Amino acid sequence: MSIRINLQYAKALNLELIEKGIEVWIRRLTAQVRFKTKDGWTRSYEAIIDTGAPVSVIPPSISEEVDKNILADYAISGIVPHQEAVLPVKVADVWCAFLDEERISKSLKIKAYLSTDHRVPLVLGFENLLSKAILYSDCKGNKSFIEI
Repeated sequence: MSIRINLQYAKALNLELIEKGIEVWIRRLTAQVRFKTKDGWTRSYEAIIDTGAPVSVIPPSISEEVDKNILADYAISGIVPHQEAVLPVKVADVWCAFLDEERISKSLKIKAYLSTDHRVPLVLGFENLLSKAILYSDCKGNKSFIEI
């Protein structure tokens, strides 16, 4: 049986572009998530849901306390195709669960990139996560949820 967890929208003006007279809104779909530790679960963290991310990315401030099975060293890159724009990570299996004000999902074993850079945000991507769930997003109507 699946469970529906409500998601949130975050919205802020791009202040650098506003200074140039251009109005651009930065919109993000976010979820509350927690991770399995050796002794239980972490507190809840706000994560960006990124449908363009093939794998979730976890910053060291979270991954240090998470129970994990490290699989390999790796490096990821994004839209900037320069060698200096590469981020070293460890590929790992971790367990997570989504939650909202009323419910908590079953736990999911996911692949994640564990970053060594503290500036990296917590991002939830496709592999073993969005690929196993139904994601509903209606920004105009301000309604979103994930069904796991």
